[in-house]
Order: sequence, then structure tokens, then C-alpha cells
Amino acid sequence: MSGLDFSSISKMKTVAALLLIHVAYAYGMPTDTPFNLTESIDPFFDAYRDVRILLHTRQNMVNAQQLQFRNLNSVLSSHYNPSRPTRVLIHGFWEDDTSDINTETAAELLRYYDFNVILIDWSEGSRTINYFAAAGRVPTVGQFTASYLDFLHENSLLDYSRLSVVGFSLGAHIAGMTGKNTQRGRIQYIVGLDPAGPLFSARNPESRIDAGDGVYVECIHTNGPTLAIIGFGIGAAIGDADYWPNGGQSQPGCLMQTCSHLRAVDYYVESIANNRFHALGCPDPEDISSRRCVIYPGEWMGGENMFFNKSGRGSFLLETNRNSPFARGVTRPPQ
Repeated sequence: MSGLDFSSISKMKTVAALLLIHVAYAYGMPTDTPFNLTESIDPFFDAYRDVRILLHTRQNMVNAQQLQFRNLNSVLSSHYNPSRPTRVLIHGFWEDDTSDINTETAAELLRYYDFNVILIDWSEGSRTINYFAAAGRVPTVGQFTASYLDFLHENSLLDYSRLSVVGFSLGAHIAGMTGKNTQRGRIQYIVGLDPAGPLFSARNPESRIDAGDGVYVECIHTNGPTLAIIGFGIGAAIGDADYWPNGGQSQPGCLMQTCSHLRAVDYYVESIANNRFHALGCPDPEDISSRRCVIYPGEWMGGENMFFNKSGRGSFLLETNRNSPFARGVTRPPQ
């Protein structure tokens, strides 16, 4: 045995891929571009053929069951239970079903809650050195996911009011595009974990995650750009609620920007069991960079939304520890 755990290997692959973006971005990659030329970028990816829909429940926490697109027998013969709430997880660039956003988040959700956890594995489209191509696939993967959720709803297998969709990096934008494209209902809760910055802009909400994509849209920013450093996150307030841990640009305990980017997943996973990520409101963006946010009572970042009715709007600041456990605040009380 090598002594390397699967999670560590997955993280190393993600870090290497993100470094490729960093180099390309530093040497002139544009900050945003329209995604209407996906086929000319790379014609070989077909979301309806290549994306895998993987199901985890408490009956199969380790080995996922693959569900077939818009195939009713596939769902009925699985451990999927329509009486449970459903959580959808979507990975980012160069990631797959073994990435932390999937493995760690799913494990923590199922440890505490009896959910259907669906992984949208678009690794056939994300695992490419061509970041332009991967980013260009965001809309079609979002359309694919929305179509599948509508299919579940049409067959009385999904209640949109009990649905959350969580995505990391490019997956955050896929989560937003999913919300934009659902026809049978509105996703109750969408979480964007450090939504990707390169090729996405606050000026183009139609191609990224945005407030209004669901009933409540929350973004957690951990690696936004500065004047001196190119971040992997978008660095703009784009949700109903936007959280900026430690100012939202670099995170304590991280020497590399990739670490700060991935830290959004760590914070979210920790928030599921015992949410102590209490943040203060920041009506003025300048207060975020200067760490002067003082608006009470504030709001709790992340966490499982089943027992809470999130309503906070605007930007929120919080401080974290350098190492796990990261949260410093008081535990969020049930409502």
C-alpha cells in the first residue's frame, strides 16, 4: 500500500488543474466570454450522453447507484425514496465523483440526515486541460441537470421545496444554470462554493450562478482576486446572500491560492453537522476588505437548510481558524 488516501490524491489532481488555469489567466486569458461557441471549442462532449447521475443513500453510502437519464425504471429499482429530501452535488474543473465536494459532503449529509444524495458527474467534460472548453460546457450540464430534476418532479418523485443543489467552482455555475432551466418548479436552496472567476463576470448573470436562480441562493467566497493576486473565485456579490470568510480572498493556513479556493468545500462540510459559522452583515463592500462589518444579528453561513428558513440578504463577513475545526462562532439554534 502506498499510504496515500483517495481524498488526498483527488485534491492533488484538482490543485494541478487549477494551477493550469492560474498560468493561462496570468498570460492573458480573458476574464469573461460568451458561451455560444461551445461546439467550436470542443465538439466531443455531449452532456446527455456523457454525464453520469450517481445516487447515494443511507442504504448505499459507499457504492453509488447509477441512474439513467429520464428512465423511470432506473429510479424505481434504486434506493431512491421520494419521501426523502434530495440534495444534488456538482463538482468543479478537473474533478469527478471522487472529489471532496462529492465524497466528503455526501458522507456528512448522510451521517446526519436521511436524504437522497445525487452526484452530477460531468468529469467527461471537466477533465481537460482546456479550461475554455470546460467552462463552455457549464450551460449544457445545467440544462441536463434541470431536465432530470423536472423528470423526477413530473413522476411525483421530487418536491422542489425540499431540494438543495450545491456546486463548487465551475459546479457552482452549473448549479445556477440548473436553477435557470427548471420548468416544473424552483429549487429551494442553491449554494455556490467559491464560484469560478476566470471566464465569468458580474456583468453576465445569464451565464453564471445568480440571485433568483432558486428561492434562496447563497455563495461562499474564499479566493476572489486582488490587485496583486489572481484568484480562482469570482470575487463579486452575486447571490441573495454572499459570505466572505476572512475577507474572501485568501484563507488562514493556506499558502497557495488553490488551497483558499478548495477551503470553501471544507467550510461547507463542517457547517453541515454543527453550524458555528456566524457572520456579520456588511452593507458597504469596503467594510469587507477592511474587516469592519458590525451589523447584527447577522446570519449563519452554509449548513443544512432543512430545519432553517434562511432569509438573510446582502454580504456577510466572518473569521475562521487556520485549521479544522474552522468555525469560531456560536452554534446556530433551531428555528
